[in-house]
Amino acid sequence: MSVGGTPRHLNPAVQSGIATGAPGAQLFATLVRFDDQWNAHPYLAKSWDVSDDSRTVTFQLVEGATFHDGKPITSSDVAFSIKTIKENHPFKTMFGAVDSVETPDANTAVFKLSQPHPALMLALSSQLGSINPEHIYGDGQDPKKHPRKSENVVGSGPFKFVEFVRDQHIIPRAE
Repeated sequence: MSVGGTPRHLNPAVQSGIATGAPGAQLFATLVRFDDQWNAHPYLAKSWDVSDDSRTVTFQLVEGATFHDGKPITSSDVAFSIKTIKENHPFKTMFGAVDSVETPDANTAVFKLSQPHPALMLALSSQLGSINPEHIYGDGQDPKKHPRKSENVVGSGPFKFVEFVRDQHIIPRAE
């Protein structure tokens, strides 16, 4: 894969730009996707429900979804990812209305919002909303400088990381 630049990072949860976003969107999955008519469709979330006041959005995760290392994707990973984005990403304000993400069980992520957020689903479908494995990136290290930011990247997207040679290429493999 050629991206027209050298990414500083392959994790779109903490870095923006096409050099990160193009490979990151292949390596990391999101909760939802949009079609060409702007309709939301399941991806890692099999369903969702919005409360009457639009301040609570409850996602039910796809059972059996895994990261590339075989570990299950859970609601804790969703909560960790949103927290990581809110603390590190240049466009973190896209999740500014998210007060918290509750995890009542492994397959349920409940987004609590300070106010209705009409663009939440769109933000969750973009590279910005990539779901990261907490068991890898939640080890206390700075996510922007994490040793696995561009080496041995573990994602959940349609392609698995194989190799990144700076200033040359990124090789993903279809999973």
